[in-house]
Amino acid sequence: MTGGRFSALLLGMALTAACSSPERLTSKATPCSTGQVRIVGSDFSRRGVTTAWCAECKGKLYLCATDAERTKVECRPSTLEDACH
Repeated sequence: MTGGRFSALLLGMALTAACSSPERLTSKATPCSTGQVRIVGSDFSRRGVTTAWCAECKGKLYLCATDAERTKVECRPSTLEDACH
């Protein structure tokens, strides 16, 4: 692989990763913009092909999860029983 092709590959990978940050994924599944989302210090977990995290926006705490490809994301309001508390 030539240097130019390798650089283009790295750039593409970096852009893909940036587009699927927890903040961006949370904003897609909640009524919050990316700038309003704050990822809460929590235990991020990987179970098989699922990644989960906690996020706060507009005064609400959410538990979010996505698939390995980061193509599907779901967020729900956090409860006292989940990992966000």
